[in-house]
Amino acid sequence: MKVLARYISTLFTKNFLLSIMALTFLFYFQAILGQLFNENYSLEQILVYNTLSLANYIVQMTPPAILTATVITLSSLSRTNELIACYSIGVGLRQIMTIILSIVFMVCCLSLVMQDRVLPPFFRKQTTYFWREMKKRSDFYLDLKQDKIWYRSKNLIYNLRSFDPKTNIISGMAVYTLDEQFHLVEVIEAKRAKFDSNGWKLLDGTVTVFSGSDDFPMTTHFEEKDLSIGETPKDFQEIEKEVNGLRLKELKRYIDRIKQAGADTKAYLVQFHAKISLSFIPLVMCVLAIPFSTRTRREGGVAKDLSMCLGVTFFYWLFYSTGLSLGSKGSVSPVLAAWFPSLFFASIASGWIYWKWRR
Repeated sequence: MKVLARYISTLFTKNFLLSIMALTFLFYFQAILGQLFNENYSLEQILVYNTLSLANYIVQMTPPAILTATVITLSSLSRTNELIACYSIGVGLRQIMTIILSIVFMVCCLSLVMQDRVLPPFFRKQTTYFWREMKKRSDFYLDLKQDKIWYRSKNLIYNLRSFDPKTNIISGMAVYTLDEQFHLVEVIEAKRAKFDSNGWKLLDGTVTVFSGSDDFPMTTHFEEKDLSIGETPKDFQEIEKEVNGLRLKELKRYIDRIKQAGADTKAYLVQFHAKISLSFIPLVMCVLAIPFSTRTRREGGVAKDLSMCLGVTFFYWLFYSTGLSLGSKGSVSPVLAAWFPSLFFASIASGWIYWKWRR
């Protein structure tokens, strides 16, 4: 049994590595071509930008790579009658799938570690490169790791407690104005800031002016104040994208913070649970591949098996994406949105396998 387990493990691992390298290269090549024809960036910038996304591409291609590896492995064993040989010595499909699922589970754990530890720093590097090198915004700076959000633009530094992109309302806003020598000139603090057709309007805050001629700064209170800045809600919406650069524990703290500020957290909660559920989708893909790759009649061979699996996978991703969208809108709970598609398809495949074993 040890020799057989080593043989199946080696065969599956080889097929998985080949599959993920091929799929990642295709995804990488497609992304470069798409940006090359649709964006006004140099080839070097596009290559660097997408190279920083390679780790993310690998994570995204892991589920279909597991699907492909499972189909190819089991189909090849069935086509060469090695499955029948295994059955003849008392090793059934259950033992074979236990070996493969054990490897897939380790891949899932590695994927989760990559999402939590590897992807966030690469995403931050990619975002910084995009804004500073590709967009030529050398003053761009954004940090979500602290208790508040820090956003720098030109001679202004913004400190935000939370930003709700749906209502264009900022809770807990401070604006620091600096001179050319990077000396603090003015600080405006407000409990809330909202954006309308006339621009930003600050509510219930203070203005502190620092003057070189005075020993002490002058502070005045206001109930309502217009703020003339170049940033619009579209600029602050970059904060939402930067959530991808947070680790799971950092994202949880960020969600708790904006929940305390009264902002909508449904989209962030869906993203939090999706990061975890996405890591275990390879298990679902592996289970889905079993009924297609262990049929006794080899009509169409591996090509037909792969086409059927890819069709099922397409509907799975459609179902999964729809669930996340419904969760972000609040139609279903974030946990259900992230996990139900996987549980649903895994239940169908498991029921099919159980029915086949009972025949």
